[in-house]
Amino acid sequence: MKKNFTFLAAIGSLYSSAQNGGGNLHIFNDNTNHSLDLYFTLFTIVPSTCSTSIQGIPSGLPLPAGGFADYTTYAAAASTATPPNSYPFDTWYTGTAYITASGIPPFVQAQSRWQYMKFELKDPSNPGTITPTLGGSVGFYPACGGTPANISGSGTLGATTYNFSANAFTFGGDLWITVQ
Repeated sequence: MKKNFTFLAAIGSLYSSAQNGGGNLHIFNDNTNHSLDLYFTLFTIVPSTCSTSIQGIPSGLPLPAGGFADYTTYAAAASTATPPNSYPFDTWYTGTAYITASGIPPFVQAQSRWQYMKFELKDPSNPGTITPTLGGSVGFYPACGGTPANISGSGTLGATTYNFSANAFTFGGDLWITVQ
């Protein structure tokens, strides 16, 4: 009984750590049915006030089907990081100005957490606009409102029907987003 309680306490500790913004963010494009590319932007929040902080503007590289993107700190999300991030965010928007990862203020570095991901899926082998657009937003901090943890949908392009689902969850002390 004591071992079970210790295990459950450890899992609860990991869960609460991820809920308060501790841990890394992992994004997995598990869309293998149509090999859709995942285009995304990350948003941050100051959890204590539920105020939006900064927006990571990607460098234009989509995350291919089966691809993983990992983010720890804002500075490590840049292509100039050591080692460079494979899916970098070299520009960040504060709501009033565009900055680089090295220009993110110390308060934001210390207080902001990953909040949600806005995304769109596109088929590189079937160019064109899928109708309706396959995308949306999923994220964390439900107490701050607005962004669901799970969404799904479908769309068509020509004679091809596409389906997707996206889920944001915590596991092992980290934040995870999967799109399939």
